[in-house]
Amino acid sequence: MTHLHIADGVLPLWLWLGGLVLAAIVVGGAAFRHRHDRADRLTLLGALCAVMLAAMAVPLGPLGHLSFAPVVGILLGPGLGVIASALVNGTLALLGHGGLTVVGLNTLVLSAGTAVAQPAYLALRRRMTPGRAGIWATVLSLVVSVAALCAVVALSARNGVPFTALGEGEMHGGTSSGHALSSMGRFALYSSPFWAIGLVAESLVTASVLSYLARVRPELLP
Repeated sequence: MTHLHIADGVLPLWLWLGGLVLAAIVVGGAAFRHRHDRADRLTLLGALCAVMLAAMAVPLGPLGHLSFAPVVGILLGPGLGVIASALVNGTLALLGHGGLTVVGLNTLVLSAGTAVAQPAYLALRRRMTPGRAGIWATVLSLVVSVAALCAVVALSARNGVPFTALGEGEMHGGTSSGHALSSMGRFALYSSPFWAIGLVAESLVTASVLSYLARVRPELLP
C-alpha cells in the first residue's frame, strides 16, 4: 500500500524517468541538508532502514505488507525519511521486489508518507499520548502515500497501462485500461479492503513502537 511492485518496461518512459529525476533531486537536497548530522542519527537511519526491509517481508494478504514507513517518518523526520525511502526501495529493486526503473516513483510515493508523519505527530502530541498521536499520524501518512500511488496509476492509465498491472503487483487477470479516472477508481475500489487491513495493522504497529519508546528510550522521540 506504500509502493508499486512493477516490472521494468510496464510504465511509460516519461513517467518512470521523470520519477527518477525528481527523486534524485529530492534525495540530493535532503542529503545536502543533513550532511552534518550527528553520527548517532545516521546510525539510527541505517537501523530503521533494516527494520523497514524486515517489516515489508510480513504479508497482509495477497495485496499488501507492513511498511514501517510512518514510524520511520516520525523518528527521522522528512529529510532523513526521504533518504530512508530511497535506500529501502533501491535495495528492494535489487532483490527483485519491483523493477529498477520504478525506484524513483517508489521513493516519491513512500517518502510522501514519511514526510508528513513527524509534523502530524508533533501537532497531535500536544493533546495525545505518543501511541494515540502515532495512530493518527500513521493514518495521515498512509493516506498521503496511497494518494500518490493512485496518482501514478491514473497517469499510467492515460498511456494505456492496465490498472491491474499496477499497485502492489499481485493483482492478476484484468486487461481493461479505460479512462484514467475510471481505471484509478476501479483500482481504488478493488484494493480498498486490503488498504483498510494494512491501515489498521500499520497503526497498531506504530502505536506499539512509540508507546514502548516513550517508556524506555524517550530521547528517540521527536
